[in-house]
Amino acid sequence: MKERHLIIDGYNMIGQSSELSQLSKENLEEAREQLLTAIANYSAVIADEVVCVFDAYEQAGAHSEYTYHGVKVIFTKEKETADSYIERYVYDLYEKHTRHITVVTSDMSEQHAIFGSGAYRISSREMWRDLKESEDSVSKKLEGFNENKPRTRIELSNEILEEFEKLRRGTDE
Repeated sequence: MKERHLIIDGYNMIGQSSELSQLSKENLEEAREQLLTAIANYSAVIADEVVCVFDAYEQAGAHSEYTYHGVKVIFTKEKETADSYIERYVYDLYEKHTRHITVVTSDMSEQHAIFGSGAYRISSREMWRDLKESEDSVSKKLEGFNENKPRTRIELSNEILEEFEKLRRGTDE
C-alpha cells in the first residue's frame, strides 16, 4: 500500500509558471507535457504516488486517467473541477497516522478544504521552487559522478598506451 501521496492541481501549477502560462495560451497540451515531465523527474524521490489532476470543467467528455512516466494523470469528468476531485480523492485516501498526503495548490478555498481532510498543503510557487532545487541537486550529483568516473578501467602507463596505438595503426615504429 502506498503511504506517501502528492496530489497536484495541474492547471494551478501551470498558472504559477510564467513560462508555462505563456506556452499554455499557444499550446496547452505542450504546457501540460512540460509540467508532467518536471513532476516525473521529481517524483522518484518524494512520494510513493504522485497524482496530477487537470479539470475538464468546460470540456465535453468522460473522466480519464493514464500514467505518464510514473505520474498518475487524471482529467476530471465534464462539469467537475480539479478542486472538487482533489477534495474527494484526499477524503478517500486519508488514514490518520498511516498516510502522508500533500496537495499542491494555491487556491485558498481548496487549501481550507484539504486541511480539514487531514492533508498538508504546498503552494504551487513552493512546488516550483522544490522542483528547481531537486533538478539542481541531481545535476550537481551527476557532475560529481562524471568528474570522479575513471576514464579507463585500468590505469595504463604512457609506454603501454603507445604500444597499443602502434598495434591499432599496424605499425612497428
